[in-house]
Amino acid sequence: MAGSHIKPGVQCLSSSAQHMGHAVVERTLERPADPLAAPRTHVVVVHTGPASTLSWSDDGAGRRARFHAGEALVNPAGYVSLPRWHDDAELMLLALGPQWLDAQAQESGVHMRSPLELAPDFHFTDPLLTLLVHRLVAAYEAPGPADSLYTESLVQAAAAVVLRRCATGAEPEARPGGLPARRLAELRDYIHTHLERRLTLEELSAVAGVSTAHLNRMFRASLGESPHQYVLRQRAERARNALLHSDDSIADIAVANGFADQSHLTRVLRRATGLTPGVLRGNGARGRAGA
Repeated sequence: MAGSHIKPGVQCLSSSAQHMGHAVVERTLERPADPLAAPRTHVVVVHTGPASTLSWSDDGAGRRARFHAGEALVNPAGYVSLPRWHDDAELMLLALGPQWLDAQAQESGVHMRSPLELAPDFHFTDPLLTLLVHRLVAAYEAPGPADSLYTESLVQAAAAVVLRRCATGAEPEARPGGLPARRLAELRDYIHTHLERRLTLEELSAVAGVSTAHLNRMFRASLGESPHQYVLRQRAERARNALLHSDDSIADIAVANGFADQSHLTRVLRRATGLTPGVLRGNGARGRAGA
């Protein structure tokens, strides 16, 4: 039985392990007899299996609720809630490092207490948070390595939801606009130069000269899409051109353009163009033969 990185002693079905450093996402199976402990990180729990009953302590008062798929809770680091499931519960967990989330809070364009204080939030429904955690779990359960830029963007978005729901003493500020034209041009040049390798949100933020908390918003304000969407679109276009105009193998084209493997390229191109690499390669061969 693989053990959970987030909740030691709990069965782990899948995990990002230490891939992200400041965050861990897992799918777990928690049983009534599993050990109790206050979390060392901020933990988002999303119920995903058959309905289960949870008991917990809220400032010393006992609480109990029936959780259905999609319902969630946030347990701040160090908060003693003594949660115990009365039935086997299949869960998706997202752990956020306290220091990392505190830094995100201070950079987020919102006045917050430092160090950050989160209020516990038990038994709520937030479709966006559920979707983000589900996509993170799916990214690490899919074959091949997860795309760092994609998963980091999802974690950033999930952190923003947690801060909005649970941060105490928050006062919104005006959000930043788009990136300055020179910075945007430098960032786009950097992306195009390094499309073949794994890019990270921290790396792109450094090139843009802004914090990771601001990059997604400012990039979207400038170009109408997230950094991950832009990178994936550029990779797909470069791979499409290679399939049409070169004789390189499909597997080599996939790796040369930053895809995990040929299957990853196939999925992305099918979504983007409705065509597989094999069909595009055939179209290119026919075009060259008729030239």
